[in-house]
Amino acid sequence: MAKYEIKISEDAMVASLKLINDGRPPTINEIEEFLKEKGVVHGIINEVMQQIVSNPKYDKDYTIAYGTPPQVGEDAKIIFRETIEKEINDIDTSKIDMKEVSKLIIVNRGDELAEIIPPKRGKDGKNVKGEIVEGFLGKELKLKLGKNVYLNDNKIISNIDGKFVTNQDRSGEIYIDVLDEHKITGNIDYSTGNIRFPGKLYINGDVKAGFVVEAKDYLEIKGVVESANVICQGDAYVFGIKGAGKGIVKAKNLKCNYIENSYIEVEDTLIVSTSILNSTIKAGKNVVVEGKNGRIAGGSVLATKLIESDILGSVMHVRTICEVGIPPELNQELLNLESQLTLDTENLKKISSILTGLRKLKDMDKLDEQRLEYYKKSLNTFKVLLDDIERMQERIREIKTKIQDSKGEAFIIARDIAYPGVEVIIHKKKFVPTKPLTKVIFQLEDEEIILRGYKAETYKQGGK
Repeated sequence: MAKYEIKISEDAMVASLKLINDGRPPTINEIEEFLKEKGVVHGIINEVMQQIVSNPKYDKDYTIAYGTPPQVGEDAKIIFRETIEKEINDIDTSKIDMKEVSKLIIVNRGDELAEIIPPKRGKDGKNVKGEIVEGFLGKELKLKLGKNVYLNDNKIISNIDGKFVTNQDRSGEIYIDVLDEHKITGNIDYSTGNIRFPGKLYINGDVKAGFVVEAKDYLEIKGVVESANVICQGDAYVFGIKGAGKGIVKAKNLKCNYIENSYIEVEDTLIVSTSILNSTIKAGKNVVVEGKNGRIAGGSVLATKLIESDILGSVMHVRTICEVGIPPELNQELLNLESQLTLDTENLKKISSILTGLRKLKDMDKLDEQRLEYYKKSLNTFKVLLDDIERMQERIREIKTKIQDSKGEAFIIARDIAYPGVEVIIHKKKFVPTKPLTKVIFQLEDEEIILRGYKAETYKQGGK
């Protein structure tokens, strides 16, 4: 048998064979037996053995076996929710309504934003000794989560309502968060589309005519709202509003510099710096024009507790309706209930008359099957109407009690002057000045509107 030497690398992935000249030629069987004896059983290269046998070279290291290297598995990856993925990768700019091209990705609290797929381990390898070499894990995901998202069972969940944001830096780290604020540097127009945001919204420009802006927590518009629909569930600040008789602005509390030809609804208080002109205003509590020479002229202003301005009306005696005392929603509910009550009462009388006639026939045993069925249906309708009428009457009494209790809290104030043409209405009682009235407070007393002099110091310190 020929003489051989074997070398195995430290990681056992490579084996080399050296042929020592002892005068005997090598054979395939001898080489195989020698390798087996030395523990080399995997990755043996048959071509090298043939080369050694056919053309032996002594004292040369032949690489006789290679191990099978372990493979690297798939890297970790992130899979965004289908709707988010679509928004990120496939913004559709061919929409018919170009007002609806907003690129905001809005998510809600509890929404699953993405799922992290952990790295996978690669296929195992085998060294020249036949030992398993474990495959390598793919790379971990470089991920940074913002304060409004959290990880649960490899799923990224939103902790708030807001806009989804993500980016990737040069190192490959992916950042994900949900923000409760959104800022727009320019106008709301075809470049932005309509904006609906479930948090705080800041707009540095105008809201152009025909567009829609909706915010949940807070809204700030540093430009002018031009006959657009602007709605905020929280407080809002708007520089100016020019409605041109179209659109609507709604908020819980609203502050602005001026309002012209607009329709405004506020849940609590409207505060204006300079003027309200030719507009329809409804406020759950107060309407106050704060500035010196501030005015309310034209249109109608309806509030529950207070309407206040330096000037009410104009020297041209333009019709200006100022009404306080009944919350707008209560007033509308009362009108609806009274209208429905009148209708239902009339229907009740008609059905009552029908039932009287049918009862006479029933007592005379002259009701056939068809008339008997009609009698039963009419009786059921009568009972339903009677119940509805009783409920409406009870609700009307509740509303009127609230109105009565609030009569002492309703005021209209002209800090400087109220002109003829102003209709002062307090709890449905009306007063129309026939001449300019200066520094005056209108209030209801004993079901009549009375006038008191206005003094700023008294009013601010402890008056009404």
